[in-house]
Amino acid sequence: MAMLHPSDSTFAQTDPLSPSLISSLFESSLGVSPANIESPTSSQGLYHKVYFVTLAESAHSRWSGKDVVLRVARKAIEKIKIENEVAVIDVVRNAGLPVPEVLFYNSDPANDLGFEYICVEKSPYPSLQDTWMSLSPEALDNVLNQFVDFFIRIFTLELPRGGEFYGSLRVTEMEGRREVVLGPVLEETLWQLPDILRYFHAAPYNLTRESFATLNPCGWYPSWVAYISAFLKCYYHVILVHPSVSFLLCLLDPLQCLIEKLDSREVDWVRRLRDEKGLQGRLWHRDLHFGNLLADEEGNIRAIIDWEFSGVGPSFHKTSSPVRNCISFAYSSEPTPSADKLRLLDGWPELFLSRLKAASPSVYNQWIWESDPERVLGREGKALSDVREYLRSCLEVGVRQWGNVEAGKGAWKDVVENRLRELECW
Repeated sequence: MAMLHPSDSTFAQTDPLSPSLISSLFESSLGVSPANIESPTSSQGLYHKVYFVTLAESAHSRWSGKDVVLRVARKAIEKIKIENEVAVIDVVRNAGLPVPEVLFYNSDPANDLGFEYICVEKSPYPSLQDTWMSLSPEALDNVLNQFVDFFIRIFTLELPRGGEFYGSLRVTEMEGRREVVLGPVLEETLWQLPDILRYFHAAPYNLTRESFATLNPCGWYPSWVAYISAFLKCYYHVILVHPSVSFLLCLLDPLQCLIEKLDSREVDWVRRLRDEKGLQGRLWHRDLHFGNLLADEEGNIRAIIDWEFSGVGPSFHKTSSPVRNCISFAYSSEPTPSADKLRLLDGWPELFLSRLKAASPSVYNQWIWESDPERVLGREGKALSDVREYLRSCLEVGVRQWGNVEAGKGAWKDVVENRLRELECW
């Protein structure tokens, strides 16, 4: 998860677009005007201002009288986030997953409205986060069965390059037709535009030459090793330029040593990781929980929403499990769920695996292999993963000077140093 500043949530409390601008947008995009525009406080997100729009009756539009959702993007990660969402929705919709249709979008931050936006159809069904405690055991069992089906469909998607890349997806417009192509890395933990203004450009740092492109990886990468190397190069740069992380300067030479190893094919373990089939990229939602699943009272999932930070990455990441996030979110439900309901969910991980194995033994066996970091990474790969994760954490708290800065200067930094020694770079 990103470390968001309190002021990052204020965008959703503003009105970036007036009703007249919204009306003009729908008239120019769909040829129909809004009959009603609402923006309830309870439906806002950290990255968007959300408007619920009911369209007027019109004999000339297939969207006549329909309810739609207009999301206006906060300036955080420009262009690639909305393009990724549109591309992923196209891909998973074609695979048979229930996702909202995209009516129109604009990923140009310099458009006439001054904001990127996306409009999708609105599902009339509530989220499982609001209803799961009232569903029958049979309905919840139905939800779990659909998880198995959806997982198989996503796991077996035909991605560009056969999945041999790490990054996102994006769309190109060709003669009025959208085509899905490779897109750059997209993660919540990237340095976002408000971070750059706040922690790099502003006094006392005045690092005004820094930009999204200098602080983040901005491409797609053909392997997990290349992906990790790209992040380490950015981390090296931040340590070099930012005075708040001077406590990490001692890591620069070891980091350079590691980067050079990763960029060569002369080291056996690097070569093995580059060629490891268990590190093939897969498309993951990354934020799949009951709040993003809309379902009826029988547990039939009618829409899976919020694909904006989905991406292509490894199976060993915890977000590859479709039940893990759902269970953790369910435990935080209000009011407190009954013991019987929690006991039912506690059995989901094992039930999911057994049903996945029965439905598709090949997918089950491949995912079990790919999702085990000890198997696919080995000792050196696990050490490399730790360097990336713990160094990122050190930089996140160090640059911001809030959060667990003490751990960044102590225990987390110690992990980085120890792993660099294991990789013979110290």
